Amino acid sequence: MRRAFSITVLSALAGLAQAQDTNTFDCTNFLQFGGSVDKTRAAFAQSPETLAWNWFACLNQPAAAQSPDRVWETMKPSDQVYLSNGAQPLPYAQRVPLPPAVLAQAQTLGMNVSRTFHNLNATQQVDGLLLEMGGQVPKTQKGQPVRFQLLMGQDTFNYIVQKKVYNVNGQADLTSDLAFPSSAWELKAAWLWIGNNPSYQQQLANDGYYIAQTYYQQGNQYLVGYAALSGLHVINKLNPDWVWTTFENRNNSKYTVTNAVPPTPMTNSTGPTPAAQPVNTSFQAKYSALAQYELIGVQSTTTPTLLANSQLESAFQSESSCFACHGTAAYSPKQGYFNFALKEQGGIVYPTAPLPATDFVGYHKLDFVWSLKRAQWQR
Repeated sequence: MRRAFSITVLSALAGLAQAQDTNTFDCTNFLQFGGSVDKTRAAFAQSPETLAWNWFACLNQPAAAQSPDRVWETMKPSDQVYLSNGAQPLPYAQRVPLPPAVLAQAQTLGMNVSRTFHNLNATQQVDGLLLEMGGQVPKTQKGQPVRFQLLMGQDTFNYIVQKKVYNVNGQADLTSDLAFPSSAWELKAAWLWIGNNPSYQQQLANDGYYIAQTYYQQGNQYLVGYAALSGLHVINKLNPDWVWTTFENRNNSKYTVTNAVPPTPMTNSTGPTPAAQPVNTSFQAKYSALAQYELIGVQSTTTPTLLANSQLESAFQSESSCFACHGTAAYSPKQGYFNFALKEQGGIVYPTAPLPATDFVGYHKLDFVWSLKRAQWQR
């Protein structure tokens, strides 16, 4: 069964590559905006949703000829940037070897050890809550958390290393605000854990999920298996205040649930936005391997006011503004990281509009990049 599924994945990737030939968008050097930021900004102004989908399609091309990995999977995972001892990370293209226990399990399971293994090392969402799996998942997965992962492009990584802000020491030593280059990219992925259940894996494949090889650490042990991509944030600094796009699988409500009692299917309350809906229909028809993914929306500055991914910000959707919340990314040597959870009327709310500059006195702004909060003190 595992072998048959592997063939299915490769066939889907081949179909995606073939479909790319029918699109006029050139994926060559797209992470550098084809060498022209101005032309790309003009295309974005004409149709943000079309450009967002083109980026998504380019990111999901095979990373190289005959490669089972997609382009975005070659980006640097944050756990290999913000190291536990605060040390300088390895060069961008160099990956930390798999833990021996993971490699041994993968070989026993007959997995492709030359293919990427994603370390799904996080379960907390923006507001610190968990998103649980439920509905049509196996009994062993009910109540288990959706897992998350952060990745970054080469120019994002290079800037972090150049500024030595991969640890808290470097952030504490800042003398000015950060300003990432226009070619900076960051991704945040949400995953449904499959483990090694072939029938469940095939069920998710039939529902159009991209299946990857993954692992995570639980106590002193490693769990190794497969996971399905349920959501993907894609952001870049095309505009000074960044561009925020978010995608998710249309079948997520079958497999993830709210924290209500009893749980109900998790849906997205912020989209797809009216502008995204016709573009979704067009691109889903072009790319059969991506047909079950949909663009929820694109946020640039304060439009739209709310935008969320049901997998990454489930309970946070009614107050989720990519621009406003990431705009609070800041560090103070005296006060630590800025707290964007605002106390109001005896509860907690989150900003949906930029906060005044006076709130950041004594802080250095981190240029919207909250992943820097994962940095550790150098030891």
